[in-house]
Amino acid sequence: MQTHGNQPSTTHSERDRPAAPYPSWGEIAGYVVLASGLCWLVIAPAMLGFIDADVAPALVPVAQLTPLLAALVFVRVLRPGRARDLLALRWNRSGRWAATGVGILMVIGAVQLVSGLLLGWRPRPAAEILTAASVVLPLLVLQAAFAVGEETGWRGWLLSRTRHLGFPAAAAISAVAWTLWHLPALTFLPDPVSAESAAYLLGIASWAPLLVVLRLVSGSVWPPVLVHGAINSVRVFLLQSVADSGGVDWRIEALGWMLWLLAAVLLARHGHVGSAHHKASETGRVL
Repeated sequence: MQTHGNQPSTTHSERDRPAAPYPSWGEIAGYVVLASGLCWLVIAPAMLGFIDADVAPALVPVAQLTPLLAALVFVRVLRPGRARDLLALRWNRSGRWAATGVGILMVIGAVQLVSGLLLGWRPRPAAEILTAASVVLPLLVLQAAFAVGEETGWRGWLLSRTRHLGFPAAAAISAVAWTLWHLPALTFLPDPVSAESAAYLLGIASWAPLLVVLRLVSGSVWPPVLVHGAINSVRVFLLQSVADSGGVDWRIEALGWMLWLLAAVLLARHGHVGSAHHKASETGRVL
């Protein structure tokens, strides 16, 4: 963004503020409803048995695009600013914050793994671990690519339209919306009403605040994209491929939730998310 006269240069946090006027709660709810409705629409053929169960997982990457599609509809209809800014597509310092996010994920996963082993998890055979480890990096790249649609919607558009509420509120909205949007995924589980389903949804809610912080401190959606991909690859490897928990271990699940939320709070303080919000609000700039 260019400046005029003697105005100070614009920081990434100022470029990343939502357009004025601030959105209504109706707009926020409408976006969540549209993104979730589109997701249900994509998954419906599998839920209704119109396609074979072996083919149904192929719908997931399509469903992951629905938050972006909903965001593009809102950008087009409301025209509150440039799509690049509202979806947080700027690169900024994404490399540094992406590495930070993946590092945090690996530490949390390692702590959970070691704790699980101490509490009785059974290590898997070395050959199985090595085989799984060999595909972690390709899976990370693939899962990050699949995550673009979700993150440009939830940590892109939705956060652009809610960050003026402050970090706690924006993180809570992101967590609730993202969790509700994942409800159709339960249809792919053997028992949609089970401990596994509950742990899955609670895990999603616990990851959202850190992804929100990464977007806020970087001013970019790309760190959340990479960490989202790492959740579905690196975290899965650490907690499922290295050892067998024998099912949902609520002690380790709860430990993970607390560590993810703690990491989000500490990173928010380190990145001065609050002061960045106030600074952006006081400039009076728009996208």
